[in-house]
Amino acid sequence: MDFSLRNFTRSRRSMNNFYYNNNNWEEVYVMKILIEKAWSIILANDTFPYSTNIYRVIVNDESGREFKTSRGIGTPAPVWNEVIEICFKKYPVNEELKLMVVRENCYNDPGTSTGEKVVGRATIIVPDVQCKREGVIELVKLDGVENRVKGFISYQILLTKVRRHYTNID
Repeated sequence: MDFSLRNFTRSRRSMNNFYYNNNNWEEVYVMKILIEKAWSIILANDTFPYSTNIYRVIVNDESGREFKTSRGIGTPAPVWNEVIEICFKKYPVNEELKLMVVRENCYNDPGTSTGEKVVGRATIIVPDVQCKREGVIELVKLDGVENRVKGFISYQILLTKVRRHYTNID
């Protein structure tokens, strides 16, 4: 076997040509959103939740896809510290993510038959590529004719452009 530098360079060059000139590569945009924690979640009767309440964060993009965190046991500040990864085939120009905090297993609350009750909603705008953003947003809920703040949620978000390999089955 020949381990000369010339053969190594030639094989390395042909390997690079294969990877970068192969048609089975596509560029996608990957957004990672870290859902950290929520706090000051208040129930409809303005009392803090019991420690047995279970909360989940649901994120929807504009195409209708839905992403969920695991369940967080609630005090007034349930903690998730969980990353949700969303892939986009095209650059998500001015795309908004709808974020919703849901309380589960609340069959005794009026107005719910599924056992899930929306605590609050928020909207996050997708940032530019390689621009990390972190912040706190208000969870609002329609109360009569006006939106009222029902809590806060902290997050971090980053959008990157990635080149990945795919296999065409057709």
